[in-house]
Amino acid sequence: MLPVTKLTVSLMQFCVGLWMSTVCVLAQRPICQCYPLQFVVTQKSLVAGISSQSGTPMIVRENAYVAFDALSKMAGMLINVTSVDGTMNNHYHVIVDAKKDMWTIDLDSFTCNRTRYRTHFKRCVPDAANYTGSFYVGSRQLFGDEWTFFSPNPAAAGIETLGLLQDSCIPLRATFVGEIQSVQVTASIAFDDYQEGISNPDKFFKIPGYCPLKIGTKRVPVKNGALWYQPVAGHFIL
Repeated sequence: MLPVTKLTVSLMQFCVGLWMSTVCVLAQRPICQCYPLQFVVTQKSLVAGISSQSGTPMIVRENAYVAFDALSKMAGMLINVTSVDGTMNNHYHVIVDAKKDMWTIDLDSFTCNRTRYRTHFKRCVPDAANYTGSFYVGSRQLFGDEWTFFSPNPAAAGIETLGLLQDSCIPLRATFVGEIQSVQVTASIAFDDYQEGISNPDKFFKIPGYCPLKIGTKRVPVKNGALWYQPVAGHFIL
């Protein structure tokens, strides 16, 4: 998951949705293990991290409006990042084209960082994932299945969990525990407001004209003392 660059990629999710469900183990691995081909979803993340270099702790919230397009292998994320202590309120637009590169756009300063996309663009649960059981939401109104696996993202060393709704394969929740860019991270993610299809692709995938034509010609500036943080939305669905 999916997304998105350093610490924020795309990674961090993991306890927010736990209160919603009760787990009961199924006898066989479920059939539904891949996301729908195209959809828009709200991704809400609570991320806690400690820099292994400075020892600086931080807890942030990410609200991301995410478009996922498996047909073109693209994802676009409009992200608002706020710190619990009120010192950070940043806005980003992250565009991933798995056939090309990734753009991280700071919407507050109108700067853009273009980097190589080195993460596996995942739509399905990894083959090596362990199926941990089923769960239900509400009074047995919705049923889902959950897996645990090592992160396939080379920039995020750790363990992920992912919960998908049965039949529809819609992502519901995820967690991550591990290290991202020398930061020890625990994250909890919930997926809300699912919409099938992408009605306005330009909103998510159009690259601003001020973005660099080459890799790394512009850098998103570090803001408000957040030395280790860039948006993680998208790590869990990419």
